[in-house]
Amino acid sequence: MSSITGVPAVDVTPEKKSFRTRVRDSLVAGIIVVAPLAIVFWIFNRIVLEVDGVLGLVPQSIRELTWTPPWAPAQIRVLETPGLGFVLTILVVLLIGSVARGFVGRKVVTWVEATLREVPLLGTVYFAVRQLLEQVFSDRAQSFQKVVLVEFPRKGVYCLGFVTARAWPGVEDAVGAPLISVFVPTTPNPTSGFFVMFPEHEVKVLDMTVEEAFKALMSSGIVQPERGGDLGTPALAVTQELEPVREEL
Repeated sequence: MSSITGVPAVDVTPEKKSFRTRVRDSLVAGIIVVAPLAIVFWIFNRIVLEVDGVLGLVPQSIRELTWTPPWAPAQIRVLETPGLGFVLTILVVLLIGSVARGFVGRKVVTWVEATLREVPLLGTVYFAVRQLLEQVFSDRAQSFQKVVLVEFPRKGVYCLGFVTARAWPGVEDAVGAPLISVFVPTTPNPTSGFFVMFPEHEVKVLDMTVEEAFKALMSSGIVQPERGGDLGTPALAVTQELEPVREEL
């Protein structure tokens, strides 16, 4: 379930979700809210501000706090504890996601988005990243449900891609052949990439899950899928499977 802003809303159906499902939904909502804002903040910080980092905002008295962890023979600063940043990031994302899925949180997100919409550069980056994340994490969107193999950026060089749709009729009429719209992600950051339209016969549907594809992309091929061969399904058949779902979105 999603709101107007794209942040998953609170499910009001009588069926209670499991704790694992609620945590997953909150984490996804937090990522959708935090990731675009983090990228916008990074760009703003790089262009306008010269700061020493987030720890520069922490009071000196807190930065000097120490403790003795069970695995260390001596005291270390609390803020220098290994893994602390990762744990705090997950907790903050979960917290923001939980708040964003509520009524007040959605109102705040709407206000932030309306403000960013007035800023040309930052607004463009924010909404582009947000739309991509919504497509990746949406429960209903099927845009990234089929992994394909395509020759890109030239013949003889192969890349993983994700079928997004069949190309619109005007483009197919201009080319004179069926075309498949494919998102070709970059590595190791698959959130950016290229939108390319390939002839249908040049797109091979792979026997690979989306999760396996993302693992391979983010590890630059070090983590390999169990299978990954040609599934033998025509690419046009994949786009036909997506159409009924896309009409409901």
